[in-house]
Amino acid sequence: MNILNPIALLFALLAIPIILLYILRLQRREQKVSSTLLWRQVVLDREANTLWQKLRRNLLLILQLATLAFLVFALLRPYISLPGGLNGRLIVLMDASASMRATDVLPSRFDAAKEQARNLISGMGVGDEMSLILVDSNPRALTGITSDRSELLAALDASKASLGQANWAAAISLGSATANEQSTFIVISDGAHAEDLKLLQRQTRFVPIGVNGDNLSISTLSLRKTSRGLAAFVRVTNNGKQDDDSLVSLRADNGTLLDARTVKIPAGQSISWTINDIDANTASVRASIDKASHNNLAADDVVYAVSANTALRRALLVTRGNRFLEQALSNLPNIQVSRAVTTGVTTLDSRPFDVYILDSMNSDLSALPPRANVLFIGPQQVFTATDTFSNTGYVRTVPHPIAQSLNWRNVSVQATPLIEAPAWLKPVIQSQGGPLLLAGEFPAELVGKNSEPPLQRVVVLPFELRRSDLPLQLAFPILMLNSIEWLAPPQGMTIPASVKPGEVVNLPRGAQVSLPDTDALGGTTVIVDQRGFANTDALGPYAVTFGDVSGAFAVNFFNSIESEITPSPQLVIGEQKENESNILINNTLSQRELWRWLAALALLVLFVEWWIYQRGVPSLKGLFRR
Repeated sequence: MNILNPIALLFALLAIPIILLYILRLQRREQKVSSTLLWRQVVLDREANTLWQKLRRNLLLILQLATLAFLVFALLRPYISLPGGLNGRLIVLMDASASMRATDVLPSRFDAAKEQARNLISGMGVGDEMSLILVDSNPRALTGITSDRSELLAALDASKASLGQANWAAAISLGSATANEQSTFIVISDGAHAEDLKLLQRQTRFVPIGVNGDNLSISTLSLRKTSRGLAAFVRVTNNGKQDDDSLVSLRADNGTLLDARTVKIPAGQSISWTINDIDANTASVRASIDKASHNNLAADDVVYAVSANTALRRALLVTRGNRFLEQALSNLPNIQVSRAVTTGVTTLDSRPFDVYILDSMNSDLSALPPRANVLFIGPQQVFTATDTFSNTGYVRTVPHPIAQSLNWRNVSVQATPLIEAPAWLKPVIQSQGGPLLLAGEFPAELVGKNSEPPLQRVVVLPFELRRSDLPLQLAFPILMLNSIEWLAPPQGMTIPASVKPGEVVNLPRGAQVSLPDTDALGGTTVIVDQRGFANTDALGPYAVTFGDVSGAFAVNFFNSIESEITPSPQLVIGEQKENESNILINNTLSQRELWRWLAALALLVLFVEWWIYQRGVPSLKGLFRR
């Protein structure tokens, strides 16, 4: 035990005047009397108060000296050193990403992290405060700043690891909102993919979790139709540093075993294969890693793929001739393209088409059927052009289904009309001079109330393809595929084949979704509201029904980043490495001060002394005199 204020020891000299008050005799006036027989007690008192008499035992004196001793020790501020503890306001950032589900630390990394947090809570002293922040894709505070251990422990026990990726930047912002100048951030994590912690420029301690990064994952599973039924493509990746033999199986939705094989996967590499001749009526398949020697994460061991009810879609291409456009459309799956070569005003085919592609045509939009889906390329006199701009340098891409995996940075455009688009048509690709790609859906409430044509979904490429190098770029076939898939969804409505856990699926309001409670499609039915379908926490296949249209999608843990579970004990925090700027919490010694307890004991002893002085203790009469 050490002390922080040794000069306070001088207050111990106060014991001298206290003792002197007990050993100095009382000063009395002399008086002659005829006899001392009646004054015997006075004589005894006089003898007892002789100056510098021998100090006798006195309980009140002992209690007063004890009170002084406790107060002096409290002023000395003694403390003891405790390993692994910290003082003051603690902001605990606890990693709850998918990699924390790894079992290289039993029972799991997240359970080990909870145990570390529990030790921190148990080591809190008087006046210490703590806030627990769970760090996953959507960081949140489990508790506010509190010194209530029971509240902290209850919140900690209820926490669970997610299947998402840790958003450290948001967690740091959340923690900084409640921190003060003396706050200490404590990061409990495996350190995997935590580069954003360099943004944390505060006093920080790091608790490393995890031992090794051995893990196998099913990185790809797709199901497509063939002339002989269905074909499944499977890829398994070894994310660790050791070669491994893995037993991988593929089963249909009814439990039928379609394929099982043992594959040897070298460290850091992938093995893939295709299973053909699967029954065309199979609604979904399930691939799983059933056995492996070095596999510490179970979340990526099971993957599902659904067989979408894709109908043949009909498209009408109205063009004077465009080889690049015709070639791109001919390569799209489940699209039957009809071509109309016309000049001037176009009278469209009277048969209904799922999508219309109008390439640099002065088209009469009145010939379109109600609620048509149209892709405009270089529209002439369809939208009013207020100007033409040539500063077409790429600025940004607005999130939209047609922009998925679309890289526009290398596309060059000579000149583009600045069209006057309706409010419901929003820019998707924005350049320095104006929009280069627009998309939107005609509001249903305006149908029949507006003079505009009754379009439904619209994609507009305002420039002509011959005025750009877009047809020569990889972005062109991707744009055509995304646009057609959005304008005329394969399943009759826009349904992604696979989504991540917790992701919102944009389904039409009123659609019915069957949740997976087994390996087969089926389960509890949920009605989609106007906010879309967000109940995607469970892995597995989901069936969707909307009127006469039906489809399906799967929720899978496809996350190549989180499948890399190698821990990083040399975590970068701020501008320096952890072992250079911070001390591991397991090796730190905290100073636990004891002055509060000593002051409390002094107050207690003082109360006892007062009580005895007022009431006395019969059994201790020989120890003190009043």
